[in-house]
Parts: sequence; C-alpha cells; structure tokens
Amino acid sequence: METPGLPGPSEAAAAQRKVLLVSSFVLPHAGGVEQFVDTAKELLRARACRVRILACRLPGGSGDADALLPSWFVPPGGWPLPVGGWRTLWREIGEADVIIANGARHLLPALAVLVARLRRKRVLFVLHGSGAPFTKSSFFYHRLLGSVFEWLVARPALRLSMPVSLSRAGVAGARARYGVEATYLPYPLRELPRPKRARSLVANEPLEIVWVGRLYPEKDPLSAVAVVEQVRRSRDARLEFYGEGILADALERLARDRPWVSVRGSRSWAQIQKVQGAAHLCLSTSSRDATQIGILEPLSRGIPVVSTRVGDAPRHYVVPGLRMFCVEPGDIDAAAATILVLTAAYDRHRDEFAANGRLLKARHRRGRAYLAALVEPPPPPHRRSTSIRPGDRLVLGNQPTHVP
Repeated sequence: METPGLPGPSEAAAAQRKVLLVSSFVLPHAGGVEQFVDTAKELLRARACRVRILACRLPGGSGDADALLPSWFVPPGGWPLPVGGWRTLWREIGEADVIIANGARHLLPALAVLVARLRRKRVLFVLHGSGAPFTKSSFFYHRLLGSVFEWLVARPALRLSMPVSLSRAGVAGARARYGVEATYLPYPLRELPRPKRARSLVANEPLEIVWVGRLYPEKDPLSAVAVVEQVRRSRDARLEFYGEGILADALERLARDRPWVSVRGSRSWAQIQKVQGAAHLCLSTSSRDATQIGILEPLSRGIPVVSTRVGDAPRHYVVPGLRMFCVEPGDIDAAAATILVLTAAYDRHRDEFAANGRLLKARHRRGRAYLAALVEPPPPPHRRSTSIRPGDRLVLGNQPTHVP
C-alpha cells in the first residue's frame, strides 16, 4: 500500500539499499536516540537492507556499532566531540546508499551530512527533540554555545538533508527553531511484549511506580520524588528509577532518607519492559520532550501512565477519558492528585488504558512501513504529455477538475 507523500514500498529496491545509521551514542548507552537506532537497524534489516552503524567510541566500551570514531566527551554533561577517524567516516559514507543521521545537537551527525553531500549521497536527518528551549540547563553550554552550534552547524546540515521528525511536536519545533520543514514519521514501535496479567490494586497494597529515562534536568526525576512523597500522605507507594545521568548522585542522596525510593541504574530494553509490565503505573515528569518513548511504549501495552503535558504526550492519550492523567510540567500537586484518582478506580482506568493501547499501537504500526519507504530511491520522473486531451484531470490544489 502506498503512503501519500512517500514513495511506495518495493522489496526489490530495498534489497539493494545500503543504509548507514549515524549517531553519537548507541546502546548500551541509554536514551531514546539509542533505542531508535537499534529499532531502525532491526526493522530495516528485516526489509532486506544492509545496515551499518557509525558512532562515537564510548569511554571504556565499544558500543553497538560497526564503526567507531575516537571521541572526547566534554564535561560536565559528556557532549560527544569526534577527534579522529576521518578516513573511517569517508569510507562508511561512500559505501552507503542512504545515510540516516540522528541528533541535531551533536557534531558527528552534522559532519556525516556534509561528507554525504560531497559524496552525493541521500541523507535523512532524524530530529528527536521538540525544539523547545532548554530552561533547566547550563546557560553557557546549552543556551549560549548551543545557540551558536545551531546557527553554524545544525541549520546548514538540516538544509542539506531531508529532515524527519519522530514527533508532531518536533515538526513544529523544526520550523520554529531551525527554519526547516520536517516530514513526520510515526515512531516505529518494535514488537512489544504483552503484560503477563492485568494487575489489580488491593486497598492496602503498596502502589508500585516506575520512572524510566535519562537522569538529566530536562527529564526532572527529582520532581518524581516530590510527587510520590505527596501521594504517600494518602496511601503507601514505592518509586523505582531506571536510567543513568548526571542526577544519579542527587537521587541516591534522596533515597538514603527515603527507603521507598530505589535507584536501579540502566537496564536493557527487554528488562525495562518486564519492569514496566509488573508495575501498577509508570510516571514521567519531563519538563521538555518530544516523542516521549518512555511513556509511548508502556501506553501502547495498555499500562497506566501519568505524565507531563510536553511534546507528543497529550496525543498518546487517545481515549478522551484518560487525558486527565497528562498534567502540566512542574505541577507536583496535580500529578499526585491524578495518581490518587487513578488508584481510586484502578480496575476501571486500567481497562481504559488497555483500550487506549490498542489504538496507539495501531497508529504507530504505520511507522515501520514509512521508515522503509523513506530509504527507497525516489521514483523516476514521469514524462508528461505536451497536449491536453478531453477527459484529462487537472489538479488545482486538492480539487481535481475535468477539461470539458
């Protein structure tokens, strides 16, 4: 089936496609970009594409990549700066038909775009962010140097490629922040495991809450502690964090005086699915985000989720009755109150989340076909007749008319 605005799928063409995925970070480094790269690799290989991954070499580890560039990770946040491997970059791009660059705020994807244009290769630039400003980050690194990087590096790279956004929020953000029009690609969800059983919540049972994501200021994990602390004034609850980042130490300090808080560190994708499937609900407290893969996956499985209203999060609550579980970022009282509303009629809301999951999964299933279509070669231009015959259709805007 052909998708409007995208080339139709062709297995013969796909079999010839050599795709290079470029990302500064790859698994086992935890994050949404890394998960997308791994998902795209598996989906495209299933479509008979030859896929390779080019990334920065992680400190103390190789990473899940076919080619690695020596890199320095600038403190304090570990911004990746390639410092060598230029022949590797030139060779890998030269051997590919299509380059899929990931991450507009990193240097390696932008360098890949420039080299790809020199070598006359097609480039898709995947935007993972929403384009929202950094409000909780370093003024010098994110706001000053970040703005300089966007104007001198990110914008030119995006204009030399085909921008693709994994979120609706990112489409608007690309237009406002970078001045480019991005194609929307529904996040191509991989096969998600079904929860083993529909969990109930007994009156005196502790509420099991799971928070998954990068432990960085924009994800605001510290607010999750405040939310659950307020919930505990009304009922027993436990909070588990899964992820890594610069706020890990701050969370560990909070956990010392709060035995109901556990900081578990990073886990594999399969392990995270088990953890989320066993919890009563998942919590997200991001102050800025885009696709919100950390809630998209559990919601698609029918697991109850309370999240902040950032990025595409509101669109993930397809069933109208569930939209109250998406609250304003930073509103501790609203998040805690919403969790208590959920627990007051847990079985009923759990069934609504299950119905919402079926709708959400169907929506994002299209992303697989869209991704495969994007890497196919563009169709050859059609030859047009120089004369107009009776019965020919003229397309004016969206309204076809007939020549009398």
